[in-house]
Amino acid sequence: MGNDTKLIFVEGESDAFWKSGNRGSNISFLGENLFVSWSHSTAGGDYSAIYASSTDPADYVWRPLTRIADNGEDGTIPNCPATNPAFHSDDGKMLLFWQMTSDGTPASSQLRMRSGSVSNQFESVHSVRWKTPVDGEPVTATVSSDDFLAAMTILCPNAWPLLNVTFEPRKSFEMAPSFSAENGRNLSAPDIDTDAVDAIIDSLITEIRDFDNTYLKDVKHQLSEDHPDIAPILDRLRRFSDIARFFDAFQAHLRRNTLIVFLYTVYDTYTMVVMRLTVFNMFSPDRYERGWRTRSQPQKIRLKDGAERLLLPVHSDAIGLSVVFYSDDDGVSWDYAQTPIPGRGTVEPCIVQRPSGKLTAFLRTKAPDLYLNRVAVSESCDYGLTWSPAVPVLNPEIKNHDAGLAALSLKHSRFDPSLGAFAVVYTPDEDGRSLHLSVGFFGTSSERNNMPLTWLEPVCLEQASGGRIEAPSITEGIDGTLYISCSYTIPEENGTCEKICVIQYDGLKG
Repeated sequence: MGNDTKLIFVEGESDAFWKSGNRGSNISFLGENLFVSWSHSTAGGDYSAIYASSTDPADYVWRPLTRIADNGEDGTIPNCPATNPAFHSDDGKMLLFWQMTSDGTPASSQLRMRSGSVSNQFESVHSVRWKTPVDGEPVTATVSSDDFLAAMTILCPNAWPLLNVTFEPRKSFEMAPSFSAENGRNLSAPDIDTDAVDAIIDSLITEIRDFDNTYLKDVKHQLSEDHPDIAPILDRLRRFSDIARFFDAFQAHLRRNTLIVFLYTVYDTYTMVVMRLTVFNMFSPDRYERGWRTRSQPQKIRLKDGAERLLLPVHSDAIGLSVVFYSDDDGVSWDYAQTPIPGRGTVEPCIVQRPSGKLTAFLRTKAPDLYLNRVAVSESCDYGLTWSPAVPVLNPEIKNHDAGLAALSLKHSRFDPSLGAFAVVYTPDEDGRSLHLSVGFFGTSSERNNMPLTWLEPVCLEQASGGRIEAPSITEGIDGTLYISCSYTIPEENGTCEKICVIQYDGLKG
């Protein structure tokens, strides 16, 4: 830890409170006070509730811990494991999001929301005027009722030619100009060596074949019997899954960077078809209402006409996929984005908006080998309605081994706002013993706005001696100071102590 960094633990309650699961924190400012919320589970992990505390960063005297959400009946309903709260506050309005399950499984989780208000003279959590009960209310989003083929053109516009009726690989690829590293709006892939490309190719082919020969084989058989009208789609899917058949036709004609973007999108398109047919189940639209989980902070963005939109990024651990809910009425009603964020095993998106208005989502990778053990990124050019396929971040220092991360657009730092500065906080090592921060710059050039222009050297914020530090959340003070909340596991004689900490970083102050 350097001179610009300070570590503070959230204090309160008895020691026994910190012996069980305290994780999934979220940090934000309410007035001049830091507000931190997190999930607390009982020792057995069957019950959980969301607690919060606040403090003035001038003295870090923590107010009493307060339960602000649970699963109803005073938090005594079983099979409600640890959750990840997501908190948003703007103009005195507060929104808290989390998920609860009916049977303890991720697939049954349901998003909940609790709303409230607070004055500018916020003092503690007890001063919040809640408008909904402690178990909140369900968050539901409307879903398009487009037919399957129309839905696929929306889900993967870049890869749709690969599923057309002619299925001529090279011609189909040329019909998707947004793949182009020069002309496209998608992120360029990193410049990586031949061995790494070959390893990714082998992994992609193996995963597709294994999935196709096991789980999907039975599903396709059942669908073909129950819904014979979609037999042509299933036949197209069968040919599409034989990725090795047409890969050789491409590799001699494409630059390696373009090729790797193509491979990710081929794989993602295939899994999108599978998910649409199975998990999302085109024949049971209400399935969309279950399985989503929060993790990252909601983001309010500004649209081209000056209006504001609230984005709520969510993900499914069951299928390894992320989507974005959006609201144009400040959280009163919600809609699904037109596409999920295409990316196998990319979850927990953290969204930042650039000076140009374009959005970038930084994602945790649950299949790290497919993403070079780096953080993945996806982009949206239409304010969150559609998203490009996730690819590894260009900077090889931004590593990810299936660990949580946080990202933030910097508004008050020492950097010129036109540079589009942003910060990413992540755990680079597999054992979770260190927490790093990297600052990048998007700039405003329309020609090069498809990638960060440059990065600063990463900073190690904290090195956990013998323990783990993970699941960061980040916010920024008006003087440019960064505050990062994390879960911190500390080994002790009689087990471990799971606490919530705040790291204050002054290195970017204006």
